[in-house]
Amino acid sequence: MTGSALAVGLIICGTTAVFVSAGLGKLAAPEASRAAVAALLRLPETRAQRAVRLLAVVETLTGIALIVPSLRTAGAAVAGVLGLLFAGAGLVGRARGLATPCGCFGQRDSRPLGLRSVLVGLALGAGALVVLRGGADAVPRPDLLPIGVAGLTVLLAVWIWRDMVRELVRPRPTAATHD
Repeated sequence: MTGSALAVGLIICGTTAVFVSAGLGKLAAPEASRAAVAALLRLPETRAQRAVRLLAVVETLTGIALIVPSLRTAGAAVAGVLGLLFAGAGLVGRARGLATPCGCFGQRDSRPLGLRSVLVGLALGAGALVVLRGGADAVPRPDLLPIGVAGLTVLLAVWIWRDMVRELVRPRPTAATHD
């Protein structure tokens, strides 16, 4: 496997992990993103809720498409468009001074749309461009992609939910024994 094929494979795995995690997070907890979408697009809550669910499904399917060789080109194109839309949402959020957490991964306590959203969106767009330039056959061992995606998704979940993970693994005081 060449260095460029490895890079494309890692980009596919990372991008898939982000889209699947974000999509499933929004499907599990759409209310976390609803307020941000309502504020950003100036929608009533019910329409914002539908928009979040649609976005969640599109994100999840985009991630899945990236690891299926016959769907990879279409998945990369959608990933690029979504990345640019996220970057634009970050610019609009920053320009309007929106303070509502984005809820990107189903978290209520996430940061508002802003510079981080712009940078992540541009990174997703750049990754999609690399995948598109590499083509659907750029990865000689597509059978390894699900393993990479699974590993990166777990790492991403641990990072996103690090406060909860810390609470789960922290040492607990034990009852003192008396002699």
